Amino acid sequence: MQRRTILRAAALPAILAAPAVQAQRSFATRPIRIIVGVAPGIGTIDLTGRAVAEPMAEALGQPVVVENRPGAGGIIAAEAAARAAPDGHTLFLGGADTVVHAFLLADRQPLDPFRDFTPVSRATKDHWLVVATPSLGVSTLGELAAAGKSRAGELNHASFGPGTVFHLVQSRLAQRLGFEAVHVPYRGDYTSDVLAGRISYLVQPSALLLPHVQAGKLKALATLSPGRLPQMPDVPTVAEAGYPDLGFNMGIILWAPGGTPPDIVGQVNAAYARAAAAPAVRSRLGDLSLETVGGSVAEAQDYTRWFVGFVDDLREKVLGRAR
Repeated sequence: MQRRTILRAAALPAILAAPAVQAQRSFATRPIRIIVGVAPGIGTIDLTGRAVAEPMAEALGQPVVVENRPGAGGIIAAEAAARAAPDGHTLFLGGADTVVHAFLLADRQPLDPFRDFTPVSRATKDHWLVVATPSLGVSTLGELAAAGKSRAGELNHASFGPGTVFHLVQSRLAQRLGFEAVHVPYRGDYTSDVLAGRISYLVQPSALLLPHVQAGKLKALATLSPGRLPQMPDVPTVAEAGYPDLGFNMGIILWAPGGTPPDIVGQVNAAYARAAAAPAVRSRLGDLSLETVGGSVAEAQDYTRWFVGFVDDLREKVLGRAR
């Protein structure tokens, strides 16, 4: 994949050293929209966007609204953002996997995360859980492996579409545990099917699963994080369960359209950093087991490069082909 950084080396220090948003004239002359690829109230991306919208609006001097464009594993939302004018008034909140890998469909060309988008800031870091429907009768990864082997081809998992990181991580888990599972792609929310026991297992952010685990509607088997989660101290890590290669922390990135001027990128980065540091935001997202990140433009670019490589590796292991 050809990767080109939009920010020239000479311009980068100016962005990183940009003064606080309020200390310069804001680029914003009308409301700013943050496009997300899920329905309202669904997923960590929508929850994050709504949590940071108000403090970002205070920093930039214009309303910030979350615009939901669900469907096609985030493709519809990402394409809309990529086509928008690179003037800072349209942003995209999503994962690196959405920007790059959800576009690998027969009728679409892939979008390059440094040509068609500008990584502005790493937004959040989340923690992922392996959960199973209680009706499956498993409490550990070992028991999930045994169930999958004894019921070959019967267990299933759900995602927002083929090629999404949900699909890849869940398929990789079955692969590592030694059984075949059926991937069930959904165009929208699949929570009702999960809670009804029609989905066997999931590997997804704890922010989505934790309330259902605590209510006894799903059984937590392991966390993919390096350490156990405070909310579930009895749930082991995948490393403790004997699968250290399955561990990772994913995150969300705030993007601007490709070609957005460095000074505007710097202002948006500073506005997000201010929002991420707000106690109310940290508390609201922390309750969902999400960590706000913020950080510099350069750090967002570095994380994007790492994550593209991470998902490329998953694609090769699960699908037999990388980008």
